[in-house]
Amino acid sequence: MKNLPARLIEDAADANLIASYRAHLAWQQPCESVEAGGLLAVAGGNRFPGPYKNVAVRIDGTLAPKAFVERAQAFFGPRDRKFSVITRGRYDADLESWLLSAGYERKSESPCLLVEQPVAVRAVDDHVRIERFADLGHVRDAVTVSAGAFETLGLPVEEAHTMLARHDRLLDPDVAGFVAYVDGVPAATALTLYSDGAAGVYWVATLPASRGRGLGEVCTALATNAGFERGAGVVTLQASPMGLPIYSRMGYRRCDQLRRYRQPG
Repeated sequence: MKNLPARLIEDAADANLIASYRAHLAWQQPCESVEAGGLLAVAGGNRFPGPYKNVAVRIDGTLAPKAFVERAQAFFGPRDRKFSVITRGRYDADLESWLLSAGYERKSESPCLLVEQPVAVRAVDDHVRIERFADLGHVRDAVTVSAGAFETLGLPVEEAHTMLARHDRLLDPDVAGFVAYVDGVPAATALTLYSDGAAGVYWVATLPASRGRGLGEVCTALATNAGFERGAGVVTLQASPMGLPIYSRMGYRRCDQLRRYRQPG
């Protein structure tokens, strides 16, 4: 994607974000979804409104906000589910305005970042080894790390297990994951998802006892570079507040803003 206009590079990064919602359809079990008429909606394995389940995303910017929400309600209503709406600043300004006027509450937001070339991988000490996903044991270790790490950020521990229930699908060719072990104990992880010339880094996590050692950064760097090795022209991620300065130092730049709005009531 070298020499392409920034708009097209950012569009490719956004397309990978949308692809990540589709990927989580395969990673969860059970999971119901619909993708039609400009709507992508994911019901997921339980009723908790997580980042990748019980969510609706507009995938056609010409779909009017009211019609989009009505289609989401038609999907989630019969399933007795409350849902969240995912928006991106570059594409959904009209939808965000409508949601706020309709009483939807903004629950979270994250800057969307991208990088267009491989990044440096810092050295680790002798107590650390990092392994790429090669079998179900690696995947189980990564999910355990994610569950424990995100619990400290307010996500119930069972949610990572729900959203990453299909361990076998995390060994698909379009997924590359990494686990860092400290003295043989799983401590940090990250994975990358490849789709249509772009890649995205997801599920970056470090257990509290191992934070401050740069393990999340190393796993992110390895996942980033795995995306380029797979053929991606751009790699994207959505940053947490604690991760933003690290990713910026690595060479990622801001390209959008992701927000999640909760349905009223």
